[in-house]
Amino acid sequence: MKILQDIRVLDLSRVISGPFCSRMLGDLGAEIIKIESPRGDQLRNTIPMKGQFSASFTQFNAGKKSLCIDYRTERGVELVKQLAGKCDVFLENFRAGLLAETGLGYDEIKAVKPDIVYCSISGFGQAGPNAGRPAYTDIIQALSGFDYAAQKMFGNETDSPPGYPASLGDTCASLNATISILAALYHRAVSGQGQYIDVSMLDSLIASNDSTLQRTIFSDGELDEPSIIFRPPLRLKDGYIAASVALNFEKVVMAMDLPELIIDERFKTAMLQRENMMEYISIVAEWAHDKTVEQVSAIFDEYDIPYGKVNSSQEVVDSQIVSDREMKVDLTLPGGVLTSVINTPFNFSSGKSRPQGPPPLLGEHNDVVLRDLLGLSDDARQSLVDEGIIDSHTGESRSEV
Repeated sequence: MKILQDIRVLDLSRVISGPFCSRMLGDLGAEIIKIESPRGDQLRNTIPMKGQFSASFTQFNAGKKSLCIDYRTERGVELVKQLAGKCDVFLENFRAGLLAETGLGYDEIKAVKPDIVYCSISGFGQAGPNAGRPAYTDIIQALSGFDYAAQKMFGNETDSPPGYPASLGDTCASLNATISILAALYHRAVSGQGQYIDVSMLDSLIASNDSTLQRTIFSDGELDEPSIIFRPPLRLKDGYIAASVALNFEKVVMAMDLPELIIDERFKTAMLQRENMMEYISIVAEWAHDKTVEQVSAIFDEYDIPYGKVNSSQEVVDSQIVSDREMKVDLTLPGGVLTSVINTPFNFSSGKSRPQGPPPLLGEHNDVVLRDLLGLSDDARQSLVDEGIIDSHTGESRSEV
């Protein structure tokens, strides 16, 4: 399935926020040309590794082509501009203004490709007093109120906020960048005009924390915690289950064989149920704590109560639903090593999205792209190698973290 088969993306981004965006575009059929410095993407040598590839680099860069260009040099900058002139989208996630200082900002790229869709992903946006600040997902999660909301949800007033084991700031920005790029490409198809896109990690995570923040706005500051319907999973004898107990009061009390709670003065109306929700949840937790996951699952199935077992990572990747939904796909890495990656979650009547191939070795596609896209001769390409502008492919990933 190649919905974006005529779209070519020049991707100067690295780590997660940009590469995840271009991976999604690539899975939809776009050609992704990844420009790496001689040191390579920082994710190349993170652990765990299979052969020359790290898990993270493989996940976020499957299906791309890699060019290794030293764009700190004048000739390297010129090469990137020439490549941009052959592309539809230019993607970067450096600190605000950094690429402009090297001669690869929007104005410079627009000069060679007037209808380019140029997307910048940064921590705090391209303007304002915070624009130049470095940003990582844990910082963004703290500033956006996500950590505070988690602390409140767990009733953890004295301990540190629990944090998150996923790069929410990066992935939310990736999703918003992808949506913005697709919208800009549609606008270009209609108007013929390109677009500059400014996506902020902090903006993206604030937008994703909308339910909690909107409660604070609407209550004029009286409610600064998440809704009580968002509660931690129930603790059972042999695991945990997340269940929609707040929204299914009558079903849950019948499932617990406590029908008297329906006429209990604390829970007789929906308003009283909300006011006394923590007391009700304590009753459910007490009922559940001496039961097994299998027992509670069977009861909730019988009473049609939405629930889900808290799965380990291995249980997720081995699950039937991951197989049924094709959310794990196999790849053969350069060198013949077999592995799998998590798939992008796009399903269309014409098919399921998937990576267009394995991740690239550093500079693997130098020759083919410079020859086919820019028409550079063997001598011209060798001259670039001799001058240190591009790195010839040695089959080595040389990044350091």
